[in-house]
Amino acid sequence: MELTTTRNYISPGAQDFLNKLKDINLVRYASEAVEEMGFTSVEELNQSIERTIEMCIQAGIPLDGNFRRIYMCSENGIAYDWKLSLLAYGLVCINGSPSNPNVARLQIGLLKNYS
Repeated sequence: MELTTTRNYISPGAQDFLNKLKDINLVRYASEAVEEMGFTSVEELNQSIERTIEMCIQAGIPLDGNFRRIYMCSENGIAYDWKLSLLAYGLVCINGSPSNPNVARLQIGLLKNYS
């Protein structure tokens, strides 16, 4: 029996194109949720992102095309943010702390509309 292996080669240009296709739906920044939802700290935002990522993993929703960590220069050094799809952004908003009145109203509003 002869074993044959093949290796798929993707040119850098083609890989760049594929990466841009994955990122085409990343239209919101996670930091926008801080203002929109009134998150009181970066920790609240980070916990919401962690819960959202875990939710997507458990639901079988791919992280590629919904989340991408980006880095930016600021006066204080290098900071990071997330580029999010509309789905991921909405999930980050509703996964904030329930002690946040904006998050509580959003969660209750969604359930009222559901029933």
